[in-house]
Amino acid sequence: MQFVDEARFLVRGGRGGDGSVSFNREKYKPRGGPDGGRGGDGGSVILRATEDLQTLEPYAYRKLVKADRGRHGSGNNRAGERGGDTLLEVPVGTLVYDEDGLLADLSEPGETFVVAQGGEGGRGNGSFATSTRRAPAFRERGLPGEEREVRLELRVLSDVGLVGLPNAGKSSLLRALSAARPRVGAYPFTTLSPQLGVVDERVYREPFVVADIPGLISGASEGRGLGNRFLRHVARARLLALVLDASEDPEGAEGTLRAELHAAGLSGKPTLTVLNKIDLLDQELRAYLREAFPEAFQVSAETGEGVLGLRDRFEQKLREMGEPAVPEVNEREHRVFRPTWRGMRVGREDGAYVVSGEAVERLALKTDWGNQEGVERFQRELEKIGAVDALRRAGAEPGDEVRIGETAFDFR
Repeated sequence: MQFVDEARFLVRGGRGGDGSVSFNREKYKPRGGPDGGRGGDGGSVILRATEDLQTLEPYAYRKLVKADRGRHGSGNNRAGERGGDTLLEVPVGTLVYDEDGLLADLSEPGETFVVAQGGEGGRGNGSFATSTRRAPAFRERGLPGEEREVRLELRVLSDVGLVGLPNAGKSSLLRALSAARPRVGAYPFTTLSPQLGVVDERVYREPFVVADIPGLISGASEGRGLGNRFLRHVARARLLALVLDASEDPEGAEGTLRAELHAAGLSGKPTLTVLNKIDLLDQELRAYLREAFPEAFQVSAETGEGVLGLRDRFEQKLREMGEPAVPEVNEREHRVFRPTWRGMRVGREDGAYVVSGEAVERLALKTDWGNQEGVERFQRELEKIGAVDALRRAGAEPGDEVRIGETAFDFR
């Protein structure tokens, strides 16, 4: 399966079912009355994090994901069946964005997020019967579900991220540290996607995850090479290991890496410096590097020299750092009808009077415009909530066009 770390598509919750207009016609019940049931709520689109998936490839070419609509109500006060939810499994570490920013951070296995809520079902005529209105012959329509364009971004979760220039030996080091078997080649950019390995030895109280991050180059934070695409994975590592090729200008390599991390806003992350390929150096060069990099670990992924000590240092450092902090994400509503204000507002637009507000827009969406009694109820409700008086104060006269959401009618 191809590694894909970003996907963009439209999600749409199911529409709520319509209420029913029905009257009880059973024998020996001459006054059975209205018994139309309400419609079922629409299904929702739900994201769930799973460890069984490592890529967003299943959603790379999706254009629309939608949930089932609710079923309509029926007679004898039978409610419609709720629409089925659509469950999308995504890798752990998936960030969910819409046009306004971050919606959710699915960083724990089994964590879920409702990305598009289903619409509410409409009431049947049985819900409108009162002592003074005994035979209502209208119902409500179901509301549309939430709809939004989302962008999924996968950031690989790891305890230790191996960061270095191309061909620094990161993949070989991952092989030496864990049971992972990434591709190793004697050429730059052998690693095109993050590779994970679990360090799980009996001497450690808790196993930890090491990630081989594709090679960064100078200018990576500005989009050069592969670095800009995979800096996001560096951001999710708790500890960064700067892997330097000890035989190829390690001072310059370290400067390049730290400059790119700073440009990407990641310079504050804890780091350890690792000098790899020391098997290619003589004792004099090793002594020089110990003076130039007093805190660095000298290892050889090829021969295994120093690897066990480095592994112990990783485990010790992670234990000192404690548990990773969980970012807080504020969930926001984003409905199709998008009322701009919870009260009510009247304005002019293209020669028409536009009424906006949560209550009045929901009322227009739920009205069955093909039913005269339903339209009359809509007019009564407009008067009750003060919309008619507000239109008159704004200058509306009989015959003027009024728009509420996508509904347009003449003012009376």
